[in-house]
Amino acid sequence: MGRQIKIYDAFSGISLMEKNRLARFLIAHEPNSSRESILEALDYAVKGKPSFGGFITVAIDGSDILGAVVANCTGMEAYNPKYLFVFVTLGRAEGHADGLLQNLLERALQHADGDIAMHVKPGHPALSIFQQMGFEAEYLELRHAHNSPNLSKNAG
Repeated sequence: MGRQIKIYDAFSGISLMEKNRLARFLIAHEPNSSRESILEALDYAVKGKPSFGGFITVAIDGSDILGAVVANCTGMEAYNPKYLFVFVTLGRAEGHADGLLQNLLERALQHADGDIAMHVKPGHPALSIFQQMGFEAEYLELRHAHNSPNLSKNAG
């Protein structure tokens, strides 16, 4: 059958079997993300639970998943990008060979009908590819954990 790229969204939906297969792929290749956060991002993308939606772009070859982009719609396009690319993931064996990442991102960019953000750590192996495709580093993201022990230390 050869390599192809599929897109799932609220209109096309995603079968439970395909969702579980994609979740297993992401769990295997996104070690810093929990199973729960991966399933939540997938559900939000196809409106499997109340959300603003989004889409999932998946590169497959036969029955093998080669890579995926999971995009969640933020619902805040007046002051933030409309989409957040939650996961941009390739299988370890795929690396960035033969333009797979570029093809996957191009399809995701074509499907998005608004601005896009993604969180990328410094030194990410695909950072230069993201930048070549038009992504720019505009902000430094700071996070605060809800139950941070530092909060009580700084209170006066």
